[in-house]
Amino acid sequence: MTIHVSWLPHLVAFLALGGLGTWPVSGQTALSITAADKPAEWTISRGGQKLLVYAFGRERFKPCVKELYTLKGDNLLRDAPHDHLHHHALMYAIRVNGLNFWEEISGSGVQKPIASPAPELGTNAAGLAQATIRQTLHWLAPQDAFLPDSPKLALLVEQRTLVLTVDTARDEVALRWTAQFEVGGKTNTVVLEGSTYFGLGVRFLQELDPLADIFNSDGKPDLSNTKQDVTPHDWCAVAFDRPGAPATFAMFGHPANPRGRATWFTMKRPFAYVSATQALHAEPLVYHAGDKWQVDYLIAVYPTVKSAEFLNARAAEWQKNRR
Repeated sequence: MTIHVSWLPHLVAFLALGGLGTWPVSGQTALSITAADKPAEWTISRGGQKLLVYAFGRERFKPCVKELYTLKGDNLLRDAPHDHLHHHALMYAIRVNGLNFWEEISGSGVQKPIASPAPELGTNAAGLAQATIRQTLHWLAPQDAFLPDSPKLALLVEQRTLVLTVDTARDEVALRWTAQFEVGGKTNTVVLEGSTYFGLGVRFLQELDPLADIFNSDGKPDLSNTKQDVTPHDWCAVAFDRPGAPATFAMFGHPANPRGRATWFTMKRPFAYVSATQALHAEPLVYHAGDKWQVDYLIAVYPTVKSAEFLNARAAEWQKNRR
């Protein structure tokens, strides 16, 4: 099914009923969105090639970016690996008032989609093709997850916005992940806590783990043997010098986020992992009814191995213009 972009707002009711749809935006880049209901996913493509899959079905504890591709067509992410089924590719989770939203065991919290309007397709101010996904999520205790939707049950109310931008001039697929939060009606105060890796975390394909070269704006952390590093930096990246299919995954923090500079959790063994955190393991963040805050990150993938100099320049652009 092909529908003009101006009709997108009218798709919400259709999709809520479990419809399937594909629609392109006109122009040279030919971005398109495919919607599936079982499981519930949005797939963004360009010229028939996947760029991103966003998954948010009822069977999930937390929506995630399930797949993210370079412009050469290589997906870098791994969803729900057998060793950690709760690792959902690129995902955001923390602990709220003692309730764990990271793991997926009995008693874990649920990030429940309440509103998932049809994605928007268009271009940014620079004329680059964009797709925007917006969702309202309620962060709920497990006993509230299947009750009638109401902000009164939520610990947190999140307005999530994912903006995917394609820049062919620099071979970049960029994803801006913005999450605006406020305290839900379940409580008057929330205490945000977590382990060293609680935040916006990413898991890579199994075949990429041995190739992972992790570096950041201040150099290379010592990740020998099973060492882990938890230190603040402007950005963190992983290069995969794979014969015939090299790639770089980079994630950029922003100084306007709570606590400013992100604290990065990184490790290489037993598998490669990177997470942008707010150092909640060291000191919780406390918010009260009426408070609003947001986290804002940029993720970029390239079909080449990028240098620290290139990523420093990209970080400066992001911090100045948020694009």
